[in-house]
Order: sequence, then C-alpha cells, then structure tokens
Amino acid sequence: MDEKFNILKDETHTKEVRYINFKGDLQRYDFVLIKHEDDPAKHIIIYLQKNRFAFLGLEDLDKEGEIEHFFHETEMEADEIREFLRGVL
Repeated sequence: MDEKFNILKDETHTKEVRYINFKGDLQRYDFVLIKHEDDPAKHIIIYLQKNRFAFLGLEDLDKEGEIEHFFHETEMEADEIREFLRGVL
C-alpha cells in the first residue's frame, strides 16, 4: 500500500443484501436493502434507477417530504414507495 495515505480504517464485513424489484401503478422500482449495523431499526436503501441512497427506518417514512427529497420523486411516486417500504422494513 502506498505510504502517501494514512488509512484510518480498513474493514471487511459480510452483509445480507436484499434486492427487491416491483411494479407500482406509476412505474417500476428497483431497490437494494441492507440492514444498518449501527442502528438495527434502520436500513441502507439504494434506489438503483436513480443511483440514490438513504438511511431509513419505519419512523422516517412518516416524515413529510423525506422520500421525495432522498429519492428525487414526485409526491405520488413517493407515496407508492412509502407504502411498499412499510411492508418490507
């Protein structure tokens, strides 16, 4: 390894990764869900179509504008995502 960089942390973890694709009324959605190791109530959610991610738990789904902001979706699309995520988180 190059002596130029002072590495602060270098760890490897094995995680359970869940890939979920679904078709809503408005469009198709492709997500990756990974449990967050520091906060078991939250997941790392990756929205594959838009290359966006968020750390979300069930309580975050009720925050106004949260899904719209993180995933750059309209209110109608965000409502569809919210409804889906409530069932899988």
